[in-house]
Amino acid sequence: MTATRLGRHIAVGLIAAGPGGGFLFGLLNAGDPDPNPIGRMVYACLMAVRAPLHGGFPPHDGAGAGRPVNVWAHMFIAFLLLISGLVLRDRRRSSRRNEPTA
Repeated sequence: MTATRLGRHIAVGLIAAGPGGGFLFGLLNAGDPDPNPIGRMVYACLMAVRAPLHGGFPPHDGAGAGRPVNVWAHMFIAFLLLISGLVLRDRRRSSRRNEPTA
């Protein structure tokens, strides 16, 4: 793998980590205690938009009541998952290209 490809993977991972981390946060920490899968998906989609827009600290719906939420840990985990997936995909493709054909 060349340095330019690795740099491209890191850039894509950094750009997609914000919405990915917000989505991951929304799935894991939905405010509804009911295990409603559709409601969790809707909340995750909302947090995928709100978390990057507010710099990783999305506001509460209750006019600021409650403790602040920090989504940066979820964004970091999403970044690591994205980078590892992109690097593994690149290694598999390069190994298939280098196989001798019979």
